Amino acid sequence: MIHLVTATNDAYALPLGVMLTSLFANKTSDDLVTVYVLYETLSTQNKLNLVKVLKKYNQHPLFLPVNNLDFSNLKETHYITKEMYYRIAIPDLLGPEVKKALYLDSDLIVKEDIRKLWETDISDYFVAAVESIDAQGRKKDLWIPDNYRYFNSGVLLINVETWREHNISTKVFEFIQTHPEKLVHPDQDALNAVLYDKWLLLHPKWNYTTGHAKLRLRTKPAIIHFTGQKKPWNASHPLGKHYLKYRKKVDWT
Repeated sequence: MIHLVTATNDAYALPLGVMLTSLFANKTSDDLVTVYVLYETLSTQNKLNLVKVLKKYNQHPLFLPVNNLDFSNLKETHYITKEMYYRIAIPDLLGPEVKKALYLDSDLIVKEDIRKLWETDISDYFVAAVESIDAQGRKKDLWIPDNYRYFNSGVLLINVETWREHNISTKVFEFIQTHPEKLVHPDQDALNAVLYDKWLLLHPKWNYTTGHAKLRLRTKPAIIHFTGQKKPWNASHPLGKHYLKYRKKVDWT
């Protein structure tokens, strides 16, 4: 069983529908997938739309409200909202039977079966992720030693069991509240600050970002991540054709 977690609001509900369409359209393995959608505000219509998207693939999302968690005093940016913090609390929001989870942002496209990613051995790590190429001094600001890397938090394979045992969510939120002046990419910065020596490096194909595209990194992306302010649905994007391909497959009311 693959436990797939994502987070959304009404502004990102349609991109999430497109992401899920791409994931299941390219799924070739027989693995069962449970889709958890974390949200605080999501209209009834958008919930129905997401149900309709997944019904085509004999799936049904589990909507998990996070109203019991207070993110109101945490730093947001002009294009990254409080939903970014939900990934930090994933091990606390899922049932005790879940030992491992794959978190995916809404603003990406999945081009390969995620089974190979899911089967990555993370028994000795808290999380597996792809190194960010947009770090730009983040390590120094976050007191991360030079010999360690800084990861992008849009694709995270999480060792839920170990995360819980070591109270990682609490430690990350404590960093956010204690050092708000240090945060540029709030959730990502805090996760890196706490886990800088406890994560497994994944091949960049599993989180091929806008930055990778601009650098013309020569690899075949398995997951395309539309990082930055310009998204395929609101601007011209170098990888926009991949989004539009799956957008055409989505029936959205």
